[in-house]
Amino acid sequence: MKTKFLRQIAVCTALAAGVCTGAHAAGIGLHMGSDGEIKQYQDFSNWLGKSVTYRLTFLDGSSWSTIASPYILGSGTKHWLASSPSRYEVISVPLMPNSGHQSMLRDIANGSYDNYYKELAQNLATKTGAPQRIILRLGWELNGKWYPWSAVGAADEYKAAYRHVVKVMRSKCNVLRFEWNVGWGTNPKFDWTTAYPGDDVVDVMGMDVYDQWNTGWNNLLNTYEGLAFFRNFARKHGKSEAYAEWGLSVQPSPIGHGDNTAFVQEMYNWIQAGGSNVLYANYWNTKATNSPNGIIYSDSSTVHVTVPKSAALYKKLFSH
Repeated sequence: MKTKFLRQIAVCTALAAGVCTGAHAAGIGLHMGSDGEIKQYQDFSNWLGKSVTYRLTFLDGSSWSTIASPYILGSGTKHWLASSPSRYEVISVPLMPNSGHQSMLRDIANGSYDNYYKELAQNLATKTGAPQRIILRLGWELNGKWYPWSAVGAADEYKAAYRHVVKVMRSKCNVLRFEWNVGWGTNPKFDWTTAYPGDDVVDVMGMDVYDQWNTGWNNLLNTYEGLAFFRNFARKHGKSEAYAEWGLSVQPSPIGHGDNTAFVQEMYNWIQAGGSNVLYANYWNTKATNSPNGIIYSDSSTVHVTVPKSAALYKKLFSH
């Protein structure tokens, strides 16, 4: 009971923009790569004229040791959290290394890898300076098939593994918060609600949304388990919404829709309409192989803005 009470205090304090306060101030979030550094986030804030408050990062899934002892904690994460008490870090945590297999979910649930999760929790508690301002996006995009922890065809195994890891990590650091995350339209034949692990191990619900593989906003909103369904599901369970990844896509047609200002406007309207239940929204401003690559801001001579009209609209809308 005491542990749960302490975590609830941490949630209501750190998730100041969420359901605990009733005041709407969805956090401006961003992913710009180079997770061991923070300068690019301050540069983006200067360009926008408003401070970025949520930073999305990823743990290296090369091995169990790189997951348990992340290189970014003592540099990027610690410096980011120390730079302002209003800043938070969303860390994407692999449920297993990249070389893993879906069958390992059972072993995770049975405790075979507990030492790694305990080590990670201990590192988060001792090396970041403010673990209460960290959200762990554990086993993200569970409804896709590109990560070894995919819940497709293994919903029960995913739930059991997720639940076990959360409990193990909280035993070492009880202020850690966890985001359960799905991808929009990733697999229309899979009901991602069957992989929901339970309200007691989920603090935030997240959905990743890109302007690709869709026929327009109505499709994004109303398709099977789309945005409208996601919002209702989060509210049904009393959880804040988060959009850990959202962005434009310049992938060739028919994949992406390019410099689509309508998508930026609709996403802004959607975030605003969510009121106090929308915790944060992270724009994906990163160039990478097979990435959407809808760049709205660049501080590098090697990376250029790819969606200038949308960049101007984003700045106009989100700077207020």
